[in-house]
Amino acid sequence: MKGNTLSEFINDLLTMGGPEKEYEYRGKRYFMESQPYEADPTQVEFVIFECFGDGNYIFKCHGKTNADCVNEFEKAKIFDGRTIYEAHDDITVLYG
Repeated sequence: MKGNTLSEFINDLLTMGGPEKEYEYRGKRYFMESQPYEADPTQVEFVIFECFGDGNYIFKCHGKTNADCVNEFEKAKIFDGRTIYEAHDDITVLYG
């Protein structure tokens, strides 16, 4: 990973009040963010979508806490069938 270490990346997601990061993976740019879930303010919504794409989410989680969603993100195989831990060498953090 360029721009952050993998541990800094995950730590930021857990400790900075929720993720807001932009990163590049294999030539495409993605944005991740977390906010209170509009349909149920007792939950958080954590999403990742391709910048300049069709607006579809490549990852979406609703959880009681941001940590719940980070845990799901860590297990998600959204990087061409790989997790963040398997794909981190192909990621460049642009913001966050």
